[in-house]
Amino acid sequence: MKKITLIASLLAQSILILAQPQKNIPAITSNELLYHVSILASDSLQGRFPGTTYDKISAKYIRDQFTSYGLKMLENKGYQFFTIEKPSQKRFENTHLLVNGKRLTYGIDYTTLPSKGSDSLCNNAIFVGYGNRNDYKNVDVKRKWAVFFKSEDTSKNDNEMELFDYRKIDIAKEQSAAGIIILDDEDNSSTISLKDKSNDYGMPIFILNKKSSENLLKSLGDIQSVKQHIKAGNENIYQKLPGTICGKVGKSFDEINTQNVLAVLKGADPSLANEYVVIGAHYDHLGLGGKGTGTRRPDTIAVHNGADDNASGVSAILEIAQKLASEQKSIKRSIVFIAFGAEEMGLVGSQRFVESDIIPISNIKAMINLDMVGRLADNKLEIGGTKTSKQSESILKSLNADSSLKLVLSPGGFGPSDHASFYAKDIPVFFLSTGVHLDYHTPLDDVDRINAEGMQTVADYTYRLAYKLATMDSSLTFTKSGSRMMPSRNGSKFKVTLGIIPDVSGSTPNGLKAIGVTDNKPASKSGMKNGDVIVSINGKPVTNINDYMERLSELKPNTTATVVVVRNNEKVTLTVNL
Repeated sequence: MKKITLIASLLAQSILILAQPQKNIPAITSNELLYHVSILASDSLQGRFPGTTYDKISAKYIRDQFTSYGLKMLENKGYQFFTIEKPSQKRFENTHLLVNGKRLTYGIDYTTLPSKGSDSLCNNAIFVGYGNRNDYKNVDVKRKWAVFFKSEDTSKNDNEMELFDYRKIDIAKEQSAAGIIILDDEDNSSTISLKDKSNDYGMPIFILNKKSSENLLKSLGDIQSVKQHIKAGNENIYQKLPGTICGKVGKSFDEINTQNVLAVLKGADPSLANEYVVIGAHYDHLGLGGKGTGTRRPDTIAVHNGADDNASGVSAILEIAQKLASEQKSIKRSIVFIAFGAEEMGLVGSQRFVESDIIPISNIKAMINLDMVGRLADNKLEIGGTKTSKQSESILKSLNADSSLKLVLSPGGFGPSDHASFYAKDIPVFFLSTGVHLDYHTPLDDVDRINAEGMQTVADYTYRLAYKLATMDSSLTFTKSGSRMMPSRNGSKFKVTLGIIPDVSGSTPNGLKAIGVTDNKPASKSGMKNGDVIVSINGKPVTNINDYMERLSELKPNTTATVVVVRNNEKVTLTVNL
């Protein structure tokens, strides 16, 4: 460990020495942009995966640049530290449940509630009906298993959270139970899945499926007769069950400690200095790839450099910060520069920022997000959120009066990047990107494919936008434009994936373009091709990324879906096996 720390320290120091900014040259240049990208996307930083030594070195590099520009560091010397819980790879190995010597199977016979890991418990099990407070008055569950039904309501309801009262767990703890077994009596349910509100209850908690529940209660009768006894007020049904139950719940989550990097340029106008414009870009990426990281090549272990995603965006905000810092006397509103951590894990860094009180949300008047701005082609710049304020579109067009860029404007504030966290708080947003490409989330997203001159064009335009927002007399007027759902790039809420790279820019009217189709995935096997525009799934329209995510959330594994695409101006119907 000491050796790793020493290597990290030396590398950080060497990077800082090499990257000393040139004094009195605030111009944004392609050379400096490319230099920042080459540092952040170098093999030596191993893909900047959150929580790693390389993640910390990347953050230090960014903070040192901000410091060198004379910006004030926010929070903890420029860092906002936070913790992420990531599903543990060993949670299944360390979880077991044996009922009277018979080992049950996780995911088939039972599931568990999240846990930081429990001790093994081998003891008797006491049936306490529905687990309400009165159900314990004639039984003793001290250091034993408390066994009770999930709910008195057996009617169908997709929202299982509402069918289970988590206060029952607290009641069992008050009665000194050492473990809990929840019985599921729903038909057509192999296991129940409770979405817990808490990380840990300090004891093993198992949820049995209907068949396993029936086996556990067979000494008392079938489930229906047991419930009838309870309804009739027969308290003798609350009793010790035969045999012994042994169980242990493995650690559900590993903790990842990472950070945002925060700096502020204070506005010079006393009447406007407490209003803020945020300029942000995420600096994390996928590390060495592998399953569960979001890579499009999960079987390939290699450095995912993330040159475009998103060393390019961070490099742009560094250059913009340097230039704006040289003009502080003319800046009216304060400008906060943020390099977000853990964006690839579900916009975590930006959500942690907006949930904090580092800058009061009501004081943030606009947010600019740069994500993947290193592949400018045909001078096309995609900008999302253009109708999240009344003034946005006119400002963007006036800044491009010379038509040096072909602006592709998308109105919605929704999008799979950090600006969505701000839009959800009623803040006008601008999402700048040069678009998704086939190297996205693969080891091929490297420095040699960056368009440095194009990055300079985008950074110059973004600088003018930031300057305008920070100096205009009146702040933007927020308007709602599109869904405010919180997206996740990794699609954690989806049970299936088609295996495409969607065009998130909104530049395709009345459909969603598949920029890339991954080999040997459901979409590819159905015959979908790069460039196909998805217009419906299972008869329901798909007009944008928001519709697509909604349709995807409705699909289930081991089923088929009918997907209609437009290809060469003709509709093609595909059957996708999920």
